[in-house]
Amino acid sequence: MQRILVGVDASPNAEEAVRYAADEARRHGASLEVVYAFEPPEKAAAFPAMPDKGRDRVDTERAKEQADKDLGEWLEKIDVNLDDLDVRWTVVPDKRPSRAMIERSENCDLLVVGSRGHGGFKGLRLGSVSEQVVRHARCPVLVTRKD
Repeated sequence: MQRILVGVDASPNAEEAVRYAADEARRHGASLEVVYAFEPPEKAAAFPAMPDKGRDRVDTERAKEQADKDLGEWLEKIDVNLDDLDVRWTVVPDKRPSRAMIERSENCDLLVVGSRGHGGFKGLRLGSVSEQVVRHARCPVLVTRKD
C-alpha cells in the first residue's frame, strides 16, 4: 500500500477517518492525502445583464485559499498524530464531495471516509457521500464511524 486518501468535512466522523487512515499509512509506510471538497461561492453579478466576468473565479480562489488555511488548522487541532507521516492536503471547489473523492481515487490504494453517524435504524444507512464513494470509487473504500 503506497497511497491512502481520506475525505474530510471537519466532523467527528471525519476525525475518526483521519485517525484510521493515519494508522494505516503508518503501518504500510504509505503517503496520506487529506481531501476536503467545499461548495464554491455562488456565481453572482451585481447586475445580471452585465455579469462581472472573472468575479466567480476570484471568489472561488479566495474561498479555496480560506478553506486550505482552515483545513490545515483543523488538521493541527484534531487529536491525531500526523507528524511522522508524509501528509498533504487538498481542497477542491465542488458541490459534490463524493465526486471529488471518486475522481481522486484512481491512483490510491485505499480511500477512507467517515459515515454520517445517525443512531437507530438510520445508523444502518451510509451518508450520501460515503454511499456514493463506496459505489463508485476506483479503489477499496473503508467507512469509519465515531461511536
